[in-house]
Amino acid sequence: MQGFIKGAYAAAIGTILGACVLLGRIAIGDWLTALVALASLIVLFRWKVSNPVLVAATAIVGLIAFPLLKPEWVFVK
Repeated sequence: MQGFIKGAYAAAIGTILGACVLLGRIAIGDWLTALVALASLIVLFRWKVSNPVLVAATAIVGLIAFPLLKPEWVFVK
């Protein structure tokens, strides 16, 4: 039973990691989103900021930067 639980745990981690990679490829379209993603990872693991605070901070960055940069990759043609 313990072997099954360990295997299921490893499979779940692999599935979540795979989904993160796929979603990251879709969501990261320019230098700003790559920078925000990298900065978020650093802040999250270095200072242990709570997820809601991190999401709010990155949303504010996005709301300020979007009208200034007008990224073309966001718009569906």
